[in-house]
Amino acid sequence: MTAAIERVITDAAFVVRDADLTDEALLVLSPASPAPEPPQLVTVRGTVIQFSYRELDDRYSLGSGGPYRTFEGKRALVAAEVTVWE
Repeated sequence: MTAAIERVITDAAFVVRDADLTDEALLVLSPASPAPEPPQLVTVRGTVIQFSYRELDDRYSLGSGGPYRTFEGKRALVAAEVTVWE
């Protein structure tokens, strides 16, 4: 999918926004590299999961749970590949 970066939470987690998304925003977990910066356009490929902060915090070093509350129990994308369009 291709979408615009809305905000960066940590180096391994960022939010993309696109009108074609059900909730218009999607949490992306990307452990491979530092997150791109808003408002960059990115194409991400990966696996869709159901987000659980408790289950994913250690693996992705998510930091404080506050920024993730709106994503709890919703779909998130674990990125295998992130392409930044400049």
